[in-house]
Amino acid sequence: MADEKKRWEEFNSIIDSLELDIKEKGLLLIIFRYINYKTGYADPSRTLIKKLTGIKHNNTLDNLFDSLINKGFLIRESGKGKRSKYFIKVDIKNEPSLINMPSAKVEPGVDAEIEPVVGAKVEPQKENKKKIKENNIYSHIFEYWNSKKIIVHKSLTKDIEKAIEKVLKKYSEIEIVQAIDTYSEILESGFYFNYRWSLVDFLNRKNGISTFMEDGSNKANYESWKKEREHNGNTNRSTKRDRGVFNKNSEDIKIELPEREFKHYTNEELAELGID
Repeated sequence: MADEKKRWEEFNSIIDSLELDIKEKGLLLIIFRYINYKTGYADPSRTLIKKLTGIKHNNTLDNLFDSLINKGFLIRESGKGKRSKYFIKVDIKNEPSLINMPSAKVEPGVDAEIEPVVGAKVEPQKENKKKIKENNIYSHIFEYWNSKKIIVHKSLTKDIEKAIEKVLKKYSEIEIVQAIDTYSEILESGFYFNYRWSLVDFLNRKNGISTFMEDGSNKANYESWKKEREHNGNTNRSTKRDRGVFNKNSEDIKIELPEREFKHYTNEELAELGID
């Protein structure tokens, strides 16, 4: 019953969200529908998502996904040749139950004056939303990093938050997640780069996150290495298949050597020449 109650609270939180438009809510609810609560994520196929949303164009769907990710409601974990995993992040608001509310309606007297509580700090609603969004992004990046098991951190410390805050001024959340993906993939490959950083080091070092971006040096070197390895693999397969013949139709080439005449000498002639 507790899990069912939590599920309804998450559902209501999506419906009641003022940050999402109707299309974003629709897509998020479809992902929510397929969440496996044992694994914690949903992995519906792209074909199924397009069918249920009625979206025909990939660009439209990608824009919705990017918006949900940027707003902190969704984490997408992608892998080459694998179906994407979707993690939903919603804040459940704990509101007082109506059962515990007093039945009588208490109103101040006509001349009564309502004074604010001394020391109470009133923050604008926009500021609260901004802080919630920032905290969501920090948590998402932190959890995504830990999911890669590069170096698993026990908690989201102030140092990690500061490092994330600093790098978010230069890169988007999506770019940071993609850079983490690239770093993780390189570590799992046979590429020369195998040093494991902490999340703070990865974000702060000059040769850290920036080198794993789309235009980064480590990313470029890794892609070149993959292409070279793939080329060498194809060459080896061609060698085995063609038994060392690399030129097309080269097996049909015939090499003919010129004919030569050899003179045979008798023993007497050899003796005259001084050859025994």
